[in-house]
Amino acid sequence: MYKALDNSLFVKDKNKFDQLRERADGFNLNYNGSNIIQDDIFHVIENYTKKKGMPFEFLRYPIDDNDLCACTFVRGGRIFLLLNCNMALAKQIFAAGHELYHIWCYLEDEGQELLQKGSILASTTIDNSADEQEEMEANAFSGLLLVPADTLCQQIRIYGISASKINVTDIVMLMEIFAVPYKAMILRLYEESIVTEDQARSLFCITGEEINHQIELTGRAKRWLDKPKGVEKFGSLLENMTLNHENGFLQKSRFESDQRRIREIQKLYHLE
Repeated sequence: MYKALDNSLFVKDKNKFDQLRERADGFNLNYNGSNIIQDDIFHVIENYTKKKGMPFEFLRYPIDDNDLCACTFVRGGRIFLLLNCNMALAKQIFAAGHELYHIWCYLEDEGQELLQKGSILASTTIDNSADEQEEMEANAFSGLLLVPADTLCQQIRIYGISASKINVTDIVMLMEIFAVPYKAMILRLYEESIVTEDQARSLFCITGEEINHQIELTGRAKRWLDKPKGVEKFGSLLENMTLNHENGFLQKSRFESDQRRIREIQKLYHLE
């Protein structure tokens, strides 16, 4: 129940956490500005890799495996990020932030090995805890990026949330604002000393049924718990196919054949 707290980087390695805070703040300044990221995280990743001059392919489609959240790897000098969109949007957003850390490490020459072999993000790493150091760092980075400290404190003031009396209704409000999962939101509050350890542990004990009841009752954060349709991406495949056809580099017969193949794939994954 408390693994997300006990196995967090903040608890395990406070010095490393403070270093990541500076890096996340710097990243936000350079690639996002003062906006609350929410589902813009997908565009932020594309913008970052583009500015770094690294070819990037974003693949996003439903996978019938609840344990597989995302996978990132490098092949042929190109970064591939595969995101399972068969899960709540908040979880997709947090997973994207997690994988961004691995991409950042690779492009900043701070960790080449993981992406060369491939990084596979399991749901337990997000829902409960991360066992390996880099996975703990990636979780912490995602939380810091999606829920910046200054903005979190600002929103708490704006909505009149009392830190000493914070409850599940307040957490749901903050989930609505920052588009992160319930446990990730509690952890960020604890990391910023807004709630005590006892408060965090008490909030972790609240059942999924009670959380969902508050979401249904208020309507807040509901959009982040849905599995949105029509968000599937096949990297740059469709764009490149169309451009090559329009510029005469791809014969009509091949273009139509490739289109049929894509429709077959979409049918296979129930995307039509």
